[in-house]
Amino acid sequence: MNDHREKAHKALKRMLANGRLTAVPKRPADQQVLVALAASRIDAGRRCPESEVNERLKAWLGAVSEPFGIDHVTLRRMLVDSGLLARTASGSLYEVNEAKLGEIEAVRGIEPADVLAEVRDERDLRKRQRET
Repeated sequence: MNDHREKAHKALKRMLANGRLTAVPKRPADQQVLVALAASRIDAGRRCPESEVNERLKAWLGAVSEPFGIDHVTLRRMLVDSGLLARTASGSLYEVNEAKLGEIEAVRGIEPADVLAEVRDERDLRKRQRET
């Protein structure tokens, strides 16, 4: 695991230590990890309509956020504000910013559901160790 990927994994693990997110993280570094992970769900090299971006973000948020924790619109805005996604002037098409592709690729494959399972497994192990 490269250094950037390892740091992102640890940050996500910390963010999910108490379960799925109930709000946008306060730390700017955590927000950047979150948007990079979300951006990895968008296909690089092609323009996507807003409806497709919304659906991909909703599906991804299902694993990382409580139902009313973070909404796809807020996340989409964060992606644009961070420069990871660019949109046309009309706002109807989105594409991954090629200049930021390295940041996105560095976290590709980190799955929030897997990290949540890892957190639960570690918690269960600590609990069993205390009981013995």
